[in-house]
Amino acid sequence: MPRPRLIAILTLLLAPLAWATEPDTAGMDASELERAGLRAFAEGRYDDAEAYLNAQAEAAPESFEPWYNLAVVACAREDADLAVTCLQRAIILGFTDFRALSDDPDIACVRSSDFYQQTVTRWQEVLDARRAADLTVARRLVPSKWEERTIEPLKLEVISAHDSVSTDQCREEIEIIAAWAHTHLFPDLIAPGAVLDDPWVSIILPDRAEFARWAIAVFGPGARSGLSSIGGAYDHNRRRLVAQDLGATLRHELIHVLHWRDMSRLGQQHAPWIQEGLASLVEDYDLEDGWLVPVPSWRTNIVKRLNDSDRLTPIDRLAATPMDRFVMSRPLAQYAQSRAVMLFLLDRGKLSEFYRAYTESFDDDPTGLAALRRTLAMEQGELEKAYREWLDTLPMVAETGTDLPATLGIEIENGTGDGVRVTGLPPGSRERTGLRIGSFITAINGRPTRDLSELIRVLSDYLPGESVTLSHRRGRVHATSEVELLPRK
Repeated sequence: MPRPRLIAILTLLLAPLAWATEPDTAGMDASELERAGLRAFAEGRYDDAEAYLNAQAEAAPESFEPWYNLAVVACAREDADLAVTCLQRAIILGFTDFRALSDDPDIACVRSSDFYQQTVTRWQEVLDARRAADLTVARRLVPSKWEERTIEPLKLEVISAHDSVSTDQCREEIEIIAAWAHTHLFPDLIAPGAVLDDPWVSIILPDRAEFARWAIAVFGPGARSGLSSIGGAYDHNRRRLVAQDLGATLRHELIHVLHWRDMSRLGQQHAPWIQEGLASLVEDYDLEDGWLVPVPSWRTNIVKRLNDSDRLTPIDRLAATPMDRFVMSRPLAQYAQSRAVMLFLLDRGKLSEFYRAYTESFDDDPTGLAALRRTLAMEQGELEKAYREWLDTLPMVAETGTDLPATLGIEIENGTGDGVRVTGLPPGSRERTGLRIGSFITAINGRPTRDLSELIRVLSDYLPGESVTLSHRRGRVHATSEVELLPRK
């Protein structure tokens, strides 16, 4: 008899399991239920853990997390059959961590089952099915129109509401950023077969209305009034990156994709300042001979101001900051300082060495502070002094039009993700620039200008009287024009 296909094994008709319901779970949301369940499990209260996690599964029926954790609880109680049932449901709902499946000691009881053996043997079928299911979801998030690109070596699917030219440019930039990251940070990810058992990731680039719907669904109704502060997010468990722009947000979240792959490979979860510092590093860059070079930005301006006013967080305190405080307490300062430390390491040619030292000594020091000191061969006081002196050498980067020596002589605002929108053309500007009201400036001399911050930083490198090549589009028509820069009045 032929072996049944995996889809038959992973039936979607599993009946709800009857768990103990002693704890009062009323009014708790899914994340609170998960925390309560994990806490109960750690304390050996398995009945309570089951009740909390079952309630979480009901509150978040699309999530695989409670089912995987219920498999862990079942293994702790030596109920292998129940653990297999829970693991089946987790895989149906999107669990795709092959290393956890193979190595997590908390689910060891399932590894003698026929289901486990068949799943491991046919893992590529699991990934193919999940890739197709994730693509279906991604297309629903960009319902009106889309361009699609498959980046096979990176196992990325790009679903874009932008036109074909902008989407092709986006793909090229993704490949440039990934090449930089693989060289400086994650070389093991490009070894033969390194990502064979990893799932595909969907990169979703919606239009403004589609992004707003997604943000409200993910972050709640309060997102309506704060869309400008939500650039996007990478959800590792859902294998889904959503970005409302093709610039800083996409670059930042792409590093998270690659970093999470490396962390999963290593079985580590790195400190917040390292995760966010590395992701922020590529937000602003220039190309030198086609190679990405991170540069000072508005974030380093923040750090310079903190340093000048003696309000800079010492590196040892930054390294010890937990994620909840990192993102809730002065997040702009936390992100900026984390990026600055990574730029400091890169400037000294030590970034790769630091990351390698950190991952090798992670169990001894998950904060990364010891690896940082060891890499730079400095004690804490010497490190702080060298870092602050280096900050003093960084330039202040232009942040507003009044910081610029030269101007395009037009009115602009942030656009729809791929460039800045032209909103005003003084007399003669249309003929001088080749632009129209509603045009979007996407690059200056081939350097991307996806938002106002980036355009101002790029434009600050030029002087009045210099000519630059503007790349721009109106609708789906792309063009270039030569423009002589004017002195700022």
